[in-house]
Amino acid sequence: MLQSSPSFDKAEFVSKRFLIVDDFDGMRNLLRDLLRRCGARQIDIAATGNEALAALNRNKYDIVLCDYYLGIGKNGQQVLEEARHKNLIGSSTIWAMITAEKTADMVMGAVEHQPDDYLIKPLTEAMLQIRLSRLTAKKAALGTIEAAIRGKEYLKAIDLCEHLLQGKSGDTSLVRQRCELLMLVGKFDDAQAAYEKQLAIRDSAWAKAGLAKLHFREGKYAKARDLLQQVLDDNRNYLEGYDWLAKTQGRLGEWQDTETLLVRAATLSPNSVQRQLALGEAALHNKHLELAEQAYSKVLSLGSNSDIKTPQPYLGLARVYTEKSQKKEALAILGRLAHEVEGDTAQLQARAAEVRVFHKTGDTMEAQRLAQELSAQIQGGAHDMPPAVTLELAEAFMDIGNRDVGSQLLQFVVRNHYEDEALSRRAQDIYRTADMGDEGAAIIETTRNQSIETMDQGVRLSSQGKIEEGIEVLQQARVLMPNNPRLLLNLAYLLIKQMEKTGWHHAMSNEARKLILIARRYAVDDQRCGQLLAKLETLG
Repeated sequence: MLQSSPSFDKAEFVSKRFLIVDDFDGMRNLLRDLLRRCGARQIDIAATGNEALAALNRNKYDIVLCDYYLGIGKNGQQVLEEARHKNLIGSSTIWAMITAEKTADMVMGAVEHQPDDYLIKPLTEAMLQIRLSRLTAKKAALGTIEAAIRGKEYLKAIDLCEHLLQGKSGDTSLVRQRCELLMLVGKFDDAQAAYEKQLAIRDSAWAKAGLAKLHFREGKYAKARDLLQQVLDDNRNYLEGYDWLAKTQGRLGEWQDTETLLVRAATLSPNSVQRQLALGEAALHNKHLELAEQAYSKVLSLGSNSDIKTPQPYLGLARVYTEKSQKKEALAILGRLAHEVEGDTAQLQARAAEVRVFHKTGDTMEAQRLAQELSAQIQGGAHDMPPAVTLELAEAFMDIGNRDVGSQLLQFVVRNHYEDEALSRRAQDIYRTADMGDEGAAIIETTRNQSIETMDQGVRLSSQGKIEEGIEVLQQARVLMPNNPRLLLNLAYLLIKQMEKTGWHHAMSNEARKLILIARRYAVDDQRCGQLLAKLETLG
């Protein structure tokens, strides 16, 4: 046996709680024995992904040693992803992925879900001592920062990064953490200065990608694209670079380049759900139906053993089958969507997609019947659908001759996303295809102006000192515009102003934070999201 690391102190593991996840009983016993020799006393074991998630739901673990291959069911990568998604582990938990193989697919996939370490069998006592001690020391050094982030005290976390950097100016992990926090709270000028300072010291891929994100946020897509292309020319395995370049090319309408790029990225890391979804979308744009089918099917395969399911791959695959005139297959996948994805919105999306299937495959009567049924639900307020799906449904209504409901849906999208020029253009295209070009342009313009006026009214009342009246106006407007980022942020701003006037109020603070986070879901790059979160934190 190799000798222990000279700097290793067994006492540091006595108080820590470990979870071993492995489908082989012999390996579980071996790992438990190794940990005991390292000083560990609190050790739990799990043989499957579901057992691991159940254990994580019951207990808080300091260190998880999880095998990548766990037999039938979830693999280690999916367990990690689900544990993070459900907040069963925090940033203070050490997660080490273990495997006997080192294939490119596995390594790239695991790194993508960011385990803290990646250990190759056979393991030894010395290896565990050295690697776990190093990880524990790193977590301890960053513990205060991580605690601030968990508490959503982002300004405090930035201050802590800056304090630590005074003694460790060359610590790139701290520099990168600070940059990401500056982006999060909307301090984009400070983030740009930090990225440029890092690049003056060293040509770092993450810093160059950070600058590209800032260009993207400002709508300078060509500039962002060129910078991201430089990143990938120098770092062919930088996965985040592929994702952002594909996103940028999509904004530029360069769908063939997007598809080519994502095929390369999927070769490097085929197990990314988001990347496969993006590939499916690009292939659909290019009418490459076989490739789109492969991508969406891959997403469904990856999620077969996971509780984390979204409608997108089902809808994408149904669209592929519809384009191929495979009605039976399209309806079957939409039936799975309604059954396998929880929530009323998923079922509504499935039904909405069925309208398109029936219409495109010639079953006009069934399309009409279903459209009428959905019309009642939609006008009753069932609007919590992604704007792209709502536009597709509006197009289906227009196609079958139900222009009133189709127009109502288009107006709903414009009201909630009138600052998104791409969505407005898409809405205009749908009106034009339905021979309502001039009328549609007038409707879109009127809808935009009414939305702006409603929100400006709330702000005007606030500027006159009538904050409560301004809040009431915006809360009423939210009935018609529940997903409008600007309205949500204006309402959050007024709630914060009211607390500045009358004092901190827990429920009002929670409501403001909720509004900001919903707005960020629809406007990821809006600077005000971060600024208002920071203002809320300062007020608290």
